Amino acid sequence: LKEPKDFLRNVARAVRAGLSPEAAVRALTLDAAAIAGVGDRLGSLEPGKIANVIVTDGDLFEEKTQVKDLFIDGQLMSIETLRPVRDERRGRPAQSQR
Repeated sequence: LKEPKDFLRNVARAVRAGLSPEAAVRALTLDAAAIAGVGDRLGSLEPGKIANVIVTDGDLFEEKTQVKDLFIDGQLMSIETLRPVRDERRGRPAQSQR
C-alpha cells in the first residue's frame, strides 16, 4: 500500500472481483484477530470482548459510503478527534483533554 487509506479501497476491489462481502468482513475481523493471537478479546461482538465498531451510511465496500459513528471499546468517539463523545463513567460530555 502506498497510503493506509488505500486499504479498504483494495478490499472493495477484491469484493468487486468476486470475494463475498461476508468473507471480506470476516477477514477484517474474526480472521485478523485470530492471526494476531487476540481472538479471545477482539474480532466479534460478544460478552467480554472489546467492542470496536463502525457505523456507515451504506455498504462498507462502496466508494461513496461514509463512516457515521465510531465506537472504540464500546465508547462512542468523535471521528474528527478520536476522543470520547461522552464520559461513560459520568454520563456527561467528555472533557477536551484526557
